Amino acid sequence: MSPVFAADGPSMVWAEFRSASVSTSGAPVNAIALAEKPGDVSSEPLVLAGSAVRVAGRIARGQGSQWSTLGLAVPANAANTAVNLSGYQSLRIRLASNAARNLRIRLKGPDVKTQKEGCYPVVFQRVAASAELEIPLEAFEPEPYCGPRGASIAQTLPAVVQVEVTANDAADEPVIFDVGRIEFVKTGATSHLASAAPPPPASASRPAAWKLAWSDEFNAPSGAGIDEKRWLNNKVPGTTVPVHDGNGHLVLTAPFSMQMRYPAALTHGRVELRAKLPLSSAVRVSLRGAPLTALNWPEEGEITLLDNEGADTHVGVYAPGIDEDAAYQAALSTAQLQDGFHTIVLEWDPKQLRWQLDGATVKTVAMADMPPAARESFEHWPFLLRIEMNAGSTTPWVVDHLRVFQNDELAAAHRARMAPWLAAHGKGDAVLAAAAPRPAAKPAAPRRAAPTEAPAPVTRRVVTCERNKFGLMMCY
Repeated sequence: MSPVFAADGPSMVWAEFRSASVSTSGAPVNAIALAEKPGDVSSEPLVLAGSAVRVAGRIARGQGSQWSTLGLAVPANAANTAVNLSGYQSLRIRLASNAARNLRIRLKGPDVKTQKEGCYPVVFQRVAASAELEIPLEAFEPEPYCGPRGASIAQTLPAVVQVEVTANDAADEPVIFDVGRIEFVKTGATSHLASAAPPPPASASRPAAWKLAWSDEFNAPSGAGIDEKRWLNNKVPGTTVPVHDGNGHLVLTAPFSMQMRYPAALTHGRVELRAKLPLSSAVRVSLRGAPLTALNWPEEGEITLLDNEGADTHVGVYAPGIDEDAAYQAALSTAQLQDGFHTIVLEWDPKQLRWQLDGATVKTVAMADMPPAARESFEHWPFLLRIEMNAGSTTPWVVDHLRVFQNDELAAAHRARMAPWLAAHGKGDAVLAAAAPRPAAKPAAPRRAAPTEAPAPVTRRVVTCERNKFGLMMCY
């Protein structure tokens, strides 16, 4: 059997779609159209429908087939590597159908014989309107006809190679259904956060209420590039490629820019950066607003953890009505930051922004003290972490780690704000990447773009499952 990848984050995104032929991880999307006898299944090519793949065709019994299936299957990655999902308790999947129908969801392992016999575990899900469904993995089980040949969910989870979604019931009308984001989650995990490393112990400078939600410890082998599951490389002509040094650091050379992937976006949180400021530098680490309609800087809002150009180093906040007002910034010692590794922290909650350097508070900005237009920038859309090293930096920049923490008390508000944004998640990276660059000089007050109607949030619900008269586990 091929090597098994061990998934260990609070959530594992199996597939997202910006194409009908491959998932965002590069895994092929395989169409399925099979029947016991030819002619009882017909299918249209898979097409992209928003951020989902649409399956369309017909299922009949005219030729006497006892079974037919129409749908798709997708592995987790292009290499078809099995994934160990033993630590996960639920499957979250976005489904929609043109009519109320039962869809069969199957988790397939690597054994070819069990695959051909159809004896990996399944669940039957009733689907109508578009919804994000949370299905307990314990509801999956092999179909009764498999008997002792069936693989239980406990036997399958240590090496899952494909997720399959199919319709199997004959219908007079065309069969049309959509399959969107597929994700495995642990109990209590939030689906919008990327895989996180094991949390470090709480310290005196980090209250225990802050829990690790996302991180990059830069522990890749020497010479390895950035983790593209966590980061989007904003590639422009002339940019360099950062590499790991094999000692737990990322080494950047100018010019370079990257940002966190959109599933890890923040609305509030605690961000920790540990790095050594290079000599003759022009670097910036910031949270940039990511509205669905691109705005000019500083309308989208920006919070800097580190903003350095030559001898000028500071932290601060930028937004309409604030621009580059020094009252919303705090200067840091450039020489001190160049003498070794230092930790800069931003804590952001609905009441204030607070910055720390090596555990000491250097600046606090109350949200109530901001102009109304500035507060608006921080109350309507998520923010993405961005790292930039601009031309003019002549020595490498060494970053030890970046960590993002979330507070349980803020989780509900975070999910509510993220819902409409994640409904358009297929545009998330592109929107920020296409945003206007931050100008070097203070800009003239730009005209705010006309507001657009936010996409309707995807309804999420935890399903209820029970065994039907045929002995099959059916979820509603």
